[in-house]
Amino acid sequence: MVPTLGRTPGVKGHRPTSGTGDCKDPIYVSAVVNAVTAAIHANLLESPKDAAKRTGKSKARRLPEAFAAHLRHVGRLYPRAEHGRVVLLIDNAPWHAGKAVAGARADHPHPRLKRLPSYSPQLDVI
Repeated sequence: MVPTLGRTPGVKGHRPTSGTGDCKDPIYVSAVVNAVTAAIHANLLESPKDAAKRTGKSKARRLPEAFAAHLRHVGRLYPRAEHGRVVLLIDNAPWHAGKAVAGARADHPHPRLKRLPSYSPQLDVI
């Protein structure tokens, strides 16, 4: 990819920030689709190369914590009083388990996690 020049709007006296097209840092997305209303809710976890150094946490620790935060977000969006049945389809990624996820499940026990069969990405709605 060849970098190109372009305009970036900004406020006088402040340097605007802009991304580049050659950024190779991964972004992990946790998202849900409401099958009734088609509403989409997503949470992002940026993972730059120096994330472990900056946060003091490995990727293996950051990903379960991000998924746990996503579960808490979904639990707040769809409280049990209004939504008796909430089912989340998840794949078999290792970050869908662990202490952080167990804590989030304890905070919001009503969303049920339903695991997809191994090697079946075509079944994942997202």
